[in-house]
Amino acid sequence: MQRRILLAETSPSIVSAIRRDAAALDLELEVAPPAGALALLDPERHALAIVRATPDGRGLAVALRAADPALPILALFLDEDEARTAAPVDGADGALVGPLTTAAVQGACRLALGLREARERAEAAEARAGRMPRPGHELEFLKRLILVEVKRSRRYRFPVSLALVALDRWPEAGAALAPRERMAVVADVLAVLTGAVRDIDVVVPFPEDRFLVLVPHTSRTGALQAAGRICARVREHAGLVPLTASAGVASHEGDGTVAFGPLVKRAAEALSRARAEGGDRAVAADGPRKRDRIVMG
Repeated sequence: MQRRILLAETSPSIVSAIRRDAAALDLELEVAPPAGALALLDPERHALAIVRATPDGRGLAVALRAADPALPILALFLDEDEARTAAPVDGADGALVGPLTTAAVQGACRLALGLREARERAEAAEARAGRMPRPGHELEFLKRLILVEVKRSRRYRFPVSLALVALDRWPEAGAALAPRERMAVVADVLAVLTGAVRDIDVVVPFPEDRFLVLVPHTSRTGALQAAGRICARVREHAGLVPLTASAGVASHEGDGTVAFGPLVKRAAEALSRARAEGGDRAVAADGPRKRDRIVMG
């Protein structure tokens, strides 16, 4: 089966340039608008994906990463000015920067294919050793980002909040689905969450079909409203199966320091309360005790 590139961009000039140089690498190009690219993803066929560095592309990159962790993703920038000024594309492994010369396109594709082969070898080694594959880099990225935001919070007295979102009764809802369908549903929900938050917020997959949402510069009240909006979007979304979600919110108002672990723990406790109250809702955690000094670690 010929390997394919999934290109989430329909501009004729871009499609033509990438198709020409992909063919020289024996890669077939499959083109789709960002809104329809996730539905076309097939881990058995697609060797890599290319997405434009636009708001739609940023959300798509996160969803593609959740659907296929081994998939190399290239963020496409039209020129160097756009590459310098555009917001980062979370989940992307590298960049393809215009002008789209043969050297630029083929060089980026070769690097992406090499990355996929390395990931597949690592996954096979983990499987032979009887271990689960290591989590993706998204969670580590979020930990580092929280450290930056908390330092900013302490210095400038900005609040920072975190929401832990989980699908209600997912084991029962997912039991009737094939593995690939379950993967598609979770990726679809991730795209819904990404579309429900601001550009400065960050959504990443979390173990056990949960999602972490970093909400910087936002107080407990504002984060609770954002989490409630997320729950409403999941409820209203017409996906493969009807779903609802619950969310637990934890906030740091700028006093002292805070760690990733305790912040997530408080959000998880609030999430448990939301589920105990029937689900399909967001609940905020109580703040840490005044005498606590929580450190990063």
